[in-house]
Amino acid sequence: MAGLMFAEAMVAGKPFTLYLPEANEGILQRDFTYIDDIVKGVVAALDYVPASCGETFNLAHGQSVPVSDLIRHLQHGLHIQPQVRLQPMPRGELVQTWADISRAARLLNYEPTINLQTGIALFVDWFKMYKKKRRSEEHDASTTPAEELYRKLKEESEERERIYGIQRFLADVEEQIARQTVLKEKYRSWANGNDVPVPDMTGKHNFTFHPHMMMRQTAAFVFLPYLARDVKSLRQICAWYEECVAFSTDGHLFRSVKPKSEWKRQFNETDEGLYVSEVDVCVADLHNCNSRSTCIADPETKSFRCECKSEYHATAAGSCIPAYTADREKEEQERQDEMTDIFNGVNITQMKTAAKWLIYKDRFSAEGDYMMAPQLRGDVEGLKQACMDLKVCIGFTSDGFLKSALAPFDKWKVATPGTGPFYALDIDYCASENKFHFCDWQLVCVPDGTQGPLFSCLTKRSAKAALKHLEMNHGRIAHNSLTLEGIS
Repeated sequence: MAGLMFAEAMVAGKPFTLYLPEANEGILQRDFTYIDDIVKGVVAALDYVPASCGETFNLAHGQSVPVSDLIRHLQHGLHIQPQVRLQPMPRGELVQTWADISRAARLLNYEPTINLQTGIALFVDWFKMYKKKRRSEEHDASTTPAEELYRKLKEESEERERIYGIQRFLADVEEQIARQTVLKEKYRSWANGNDVPVPDMTGKHNFTFHPHMMMRQTAAFVFLPYLARDVKSLRQICAWYEECVAFSTDGHLFRSVKPKSEWKRQFNETDEGLYVSEVDVCVADLHNCNSRSTCIADPETKSFRCECKSEYHATAAGSCIPAYTADREKEEQERQDEMTDIFNGVNITQMKTAAKWLIYKDRFSAEGDYMMAPQLRGDVEGLKQACMDLKVCIGFTSDGFLKSALAPFDKWKVATPGTGPFYALDIDYCASENKFHFCDWQLVCVPDGTQGPLFSCLTKRSAKAALKHLEMNHGRIAHNSLTLEGIS
């Protein structure tokens, strides 16, 4: 409901109200759920046979996210700068809400799959079509014959311009490809004579269609919006570009492919989605696996996955981190001279030595994994010593993951069986900008004044109030990492 209200106001160029909690109350957060997930839950409830009458279920996403994230995704999708009118929270309004969906998950197998970013992208597509349809209906009801004739002539003119633009682009591409072909043949001849491997592009001109799916748009190297839905032309252009291995129906061309696990559902229509070339991206080296992982092709799905090499360990976030060894410790020692520059003059060793360990039994920061020490799994004292030896280590989980940075406390995950307690040093995580914490760029890192969440990510306005409160109740902030004057 809020998304539709905000979108209507943004399109109309009107301001809308966003409530601003008090500084010590946090950020306004809500539990947003995409309609498809709700429908799945309702259908599951209809199929459910209750033990008794009157059973109820909460259907939601089950996670609370900042309302500012909703506005930011709407701004990105609509390309409209919102006019936000901030007002104090009315009495009785809750700062943070979310639903407990554990009962629905247990009895209905209910599991929402569409996050806020994907849901807003889908909503924006629907909203644009909805507004276009409404304008067309209003237009048809009020136009005169002369206005209708003018509209048709304008549409025909725009269509001729679009076709001309496509033909002109294809002619430019054809000329460019002809020049590239000559250069590539020279390179292949040189490579074959010097035993230099050349990517195997077998299957380049065959594409597998994945409806509804999309890779991150920023990974595209060419965007052709006027060819949207023109699959024939997009296929032809992608086949011409030797480095093109995938394209989306909205006009994005990609020179490398991400693992299918990183794709997102973006399109509603079944004829919209992602076309991926059947070339073996692992053999052709057209994947995004880094040097710590190996590309493993999946012939059935025409996709691939990145598996960590034997000397690395996979994290929950999908990255590969090195194992902790004495050699790794030596490498870290060699980097000690760089610490002054990296941490803006903060003496990390002195800070860590003076700090004490905080223990969290039911929550942990899933972000910031730096190294893995499997040989020290369960050995808390050994992990503490290893973390103190590594200059950039500031915490660890009992199962051996060493951390170099933490997420704000409200982003921590609930500990699962086997994870064990989470240990974090009680240092000033805001001492060096963007080194020890994962605050978004538009938020300010503010250290906590007690043995609690370590630090928070606040807006500039809330950060000023929080710092003033800390200085009044706990004196100056430790290490003088942040002051009221430092927040403009």
